[in-house]
Amino acid sequence: MRILWIDDEVETLKPYVYLLRERGYTVDTATNGPDGIRRAKEGGYDLIFVDQMMPGMDGIEVVSEIKNFDPSILVVMVTKLSEEELMEEAYSKLVDDFITKPFSPPQIVSLLKRLLEKQKIFRERLARDYLQFLREKRKGESFEDWLSYYLEMIRWRSLLERFGEEGLKETYTSLWREANEDFSHFVSEIYPLWLEGKENPPILSHQVFSHFLLPQLKEGPLYFFVFDSMRLDQWQTILLILREDFNIRQFYYLSLLPSATPYSRNALLSGLLPLKIYERYPSFWVFSDTGQNRYEKELLHKLLEREGVGLDWFYLKVLRSEDLEENRGMLLRKDLKFCCIIINFLDFLIHSVHSTRLLEEILENEFSLLNLTRTWFLGSKVYSFLKELGDRDLRIVITSDHGFVKVKRPTLIYGGMEISPNLRYKYGSALRVESRNAFLFSPERLKLPKEAPDIKIALAKSDFYFIYPTKPTEYERTYKATYQHGGISLDEMILPLAILERR
Repeated sequence: MRILWIDDEVETLKPYVYLLRERGYTVDTATNGPDGIRRAKEGGYDLIFVDQMMPGMDGIEVVSEIKNFDPSILVVMVTKLSEEELMEEAYSKLVDDFITKPFSPPQIVSLLKRLLEKQKIFRERLARDYLQFLREKRKGESFEDWLSYYLEMIRWRSLLERFGEEGLKETYTSLWREANEDFSHFVSEIYPLWLEGKENPPILSHQVFSHFLLPQLKEGPLYFFVFDSMRLDQWQTILLILREDFNIRQFYYLSLLPSATPYSRNALLSGLLPLKIYERYPSFWVFSDTGQNRYEKELLHKLLEREGVGLDWFYLKVLRSEDLEENRGMLLRKDLKFCCIIINFLDFLIHSVHSTRLLEEILENEFSLLNLTRTWFLGSKVYSFLKELGDRDLRIVITSDHGFVKVKRPTLIYGGMEISPNLRYKYGSALRVESRNAFLFSPERLKLPKEAPDIKIALAKSDFYFIYPTKPTEYERTYKATYQHGGISLDEMILPLAILERR
């Protein structure tokens, strides 16, 4: 068990800290509320002691912030008040237990036993509630149904990773795979109709600007952040941090297929389906496997022209954390009315890991990926810049262009000599796939351009990835359990969009 003790007189508590450490607990300390909240947000604590009376931010404010951030953390209020006074103050609505000063080592040991029992009861209730969810689970016949189901599955993924037994986690893994396969079949049938505006379609990548950004631009200066390859569960981790500083309105939309940068982000910044981009601006469409997003800025410029938005605007692709600081003058120009900032999000995360062992753990455990997301964002220049924009009362829109999945199952693909190298989607002639694991489409059906008449596109579903019949074992060993995108899955396609305004 990891313990955090927040007290402005933490030096006087050293005997108790040593006692807990001797009994095998990991104990960290903080001497004030804001530092304690910051440490709590870095994650991993099972129990937090909070002193009720501290200068500046008092204990009840600290507890409120912690519980708002993560209701599942056990919190003990350290107080000089009696039990009756605590009840009158309604502290019991927030804290899991309390201990009154002065206290003794046996009281601390007794408290921990009581809390461990409470945690055991919570785990048992969690298992019961999860089994009820399995009995009552409903997937969907519409985008709204699947969105609701996906949000619920994300919530359970987080809870089970933290508190669930191995058996429950295995059940979840099986359920998650089944859900993604069902979602893949749902999308394969209805997505072409959505492209035609039929069957109550969700907002798609090419409609984000007109639906969300254009109304905001009419209200004043706007900063548009696109976090490349950010999943919805990662956004929820970041959201909990940003809520301290911003009022946030949340929305959702669906990535185009393939759920990969050359298609989803080009559509996002052009306001056009890929086929329309090619028809209107053929020089801006790149068929080769490199440089497919080299014309993002030009496509965004054309979009602003078509919408009649005569703005002073700026575009920046942030490939290094220093890019924000180096372009700060341009980004904060007073005459700037619109700014589009692309954040190389997933690369930032992976490159922030300095230990090969830690990187392997992240690749193995997606809950570790969420913890890394939280830790990186708290210390990032991106967060600092967002807060600065908020301090200047500037409005912000944040979204992602597509998500990603950890691929686990190989599936063979057959075709001619020229097949694109992507693991979750393939372009080529004479393509053949295993129909249980992937779908084969004509590009026209997905509103995609094609370089030759006989070109087909293959999309992997669920957690499959394509391998070739030559050297299949080598391909499987190389790419299994890597993060990929471009196929059909909940994590790749259902995306967040948030409008932020300073509190």
